[in-house]
Amino acid sequence: MDKQKLVIKWLNKGFGDLTPVVKEARTYYVDKDRKPLFMYFQDEKNGYVYINYDRIWVFFNSIFGLNTLQTQEILTIWLEEIYNLRGFTPEKDGVIFLEGLEQTYNLR
Repeated sequence: MDKQKLVIKWLNKGFGDLTPVVKEARTYYVDKDRKPLFMYFQDEKNGYVYINYDRIWVFFNSIFGLNTLQTQEILTIWLEEIYNLRGFTPEKDGVIFLEGLEQTYNLR
């Protein structure tokens, strides 16, 4: 099995059943514990989906040995296949993602 298929299989196993949660102009995809894995802005057409740095980017680099471009390519395929999110460029999370984190946890 090539590395891309292995990583996508890992993503599907761990994150293939995320739930979308809309909060204001953002859509978060959260796991069963309500921890967000990625988010994007609904109202702005910036074309980015912000992926949790600690849960994905660091792991892909340290465990799978993927660089940023390889990670973006795999995440693009995965987001299209599993969540039907097309036209987005995966980006490492930052302040934007963290700003909404508390709001997401309070959406019970």
